[in-house]
Amino acid sequence: MTGGRILGDGRYSLDRRLGMGGMGHVWLALDRKLEKPVAIKLLDMDRIRERNRRPALTEDMRARFEKEWQSMARIESPYVVALRDRGEEDGQVYLVMDYVDGKSLDMYMGQGSSLTLEQTVRWSVQVCEGLADATEVEVVHRDIKPANIMINERGHAKIVDFGLARLLDMSETRGAGATWQYAAPERWDGQPGDHSSDLYSLGCVMYEMLTGNPPFFSRDGDIMSVSAMHLRHPPVPPLRVRRGIPEKLSELVMHLLAKKPEQRPQHARAVIRSIRQVEHTPDSDIPASGQLVPADAFHVNTDYVERIQELERRVRKLRTQHQESHPAVVEARFELADLTGQSGDSRGAADRFESLGEDCKRYFGPNDRRALDAFDAMARWIASPS
Repeated sequence: MTGGRILGDGRYSLDRRLGMGGMGHVWLALDRKLEKPVAIKLLDMDRIRERNRRPALTEDMRARFEKEWQSMARIESPYVVALRDRGEEDGQVYLVMDYVDGKSLDMYMGQGSSLTLEQTVRWSVQVCEGLADATEVEVVHRDIKPANIMINERGHAKIVDFGLARLLDMSETRGAGATWQYAAPERWDGQPGDHSSDLYSLGCVMYEMLTGNPPFFSRDGDIMSVSAMHLRHPPVPPLRVRRGIPEKLSELVMHLLAKKPEQRPQHARAVIRSIRQVEHTPDSDIPASGQLVPADAFHVNTDYVERIQELERRVRKLRTQHQESHPAVVEARFELADLTGQSGDSRGAADRFESLGEDCKRYFGPNDRRALDAFDAMARWIASPS
């Protein structure tokens, strides 16, 4: 398939492929009626039928698709990518959704890299808001994972692919890639899952945001060992894996990862209230969470949140205008790393300064002042009590 293909009686013009998976491809397209970019997910029904050697599967999936489309279209949330249209052409069913100019959450992590506390709190709350809005219309995602969470150009999280996991369940085995690193125990037992299953998956995502790795994974790709861990083994608490994680946040993640659904938080909005407990505004007697956070504890100082997010946007913009080694980019990254530490996240500051130091060493040489300053700052924040 190539760009330039037309779908929907001439309405949608495919431009370029954004990604691919077991059920088809995602394309950037132009909605010629509204003159705006959209994302189109093409589901290859013929390929699914041939792979499973079940002729009836395609018709079954078409019926399921129509039902799921109606459910997905009911969700109204700033934190869920909106579905605008659907159709079928040349053996492919397709979904039309808003285009998110950004990257998926998994692009921010990997190889043991964790996020800052402010990013973890911000994106976890926004995902919870999306899940709560879906709960209001009785829609379950069933496949919450970093690849299904998009971060847009303003640094906000949006959930994609609501409902498609039910189609995936009909065509994939339990070896369906990394998805199962985030699946709740009841899903491993063959149950369809519910809102509580989505919250378990969110717990897996938050664990990875905080520590750099999912709570359960197999280095050799052994799906059955991952299954056993989800079903029977409690994970190591995040604060015992990595320094600098607030105790309240670690406890919440462990609560989300309870093996039995009834032992988890019962609503996404309850999870939001718990996440907010790591936020602290020093000049306020009673913060939004209703609980005071000791100044020497790891936390997110809300006085810095808006400045951090604005600086993140500035760094992204500078990177589109200049090379990574440009003084303006380096200077903005220094400022962002320092603000991260001032917000109460000394570990996040140390990580950002370490990354900056390695980059400066590569750009300018190991003895360059900028590289040495970054590593000195890293050491200071590592030694900081909070």
